[in-house]
Amino acid sequence: MTCSGTICVKCGESLESIDLAAAPRIPCPRCGSTTRAFTEMIIDGLRIFDSLHGRLKRPSLPSNKKIRWESFTGYEFSHDRQKMVQKVRMFDKDTDEYVERVIDIETGEIIHECVEPLTKHVGHGTTKQRRLGCRF
Repeated sequence: MTCSGTICVKCGESLESIDLAAAPRIPCPRCGSTTRAFTEMIIDGLRIFDSLHGRLKRPSLPSNKKIRWESFTGYEFSHDRQKMVQKVRMFDKDTDEYVERVIDIETGEIIHECVEPLTKHVGHGTTKQRRLGCRF
């Protein structure tokens, strides 16, 4: 956002109502001075998004079964919507739970919600069917 203004240097009166492009310069209505001060203010903003990711591993199990619980809470960029969304995802192998919720942070709308047993949550991520295509 940009804000600009013009004031009389001598008395501080706002000169927004005076034609500043006029020649010769129109004097200040309060003190008669023709000295001006021009201001330009630029205001910008910054949004910071954070996330928390955690895992529970059981070292006594084989490498492909070590991770027993995993959770992600935070913000990710949605390529479909071209903006940041809030995501909560958790899976627990010991209790057979899978929870995922994606929320539009501007409207509060739930974009996607999935609560199901982890054993029923198949065909996602790395287990998706690969598309067959010609490669040269």
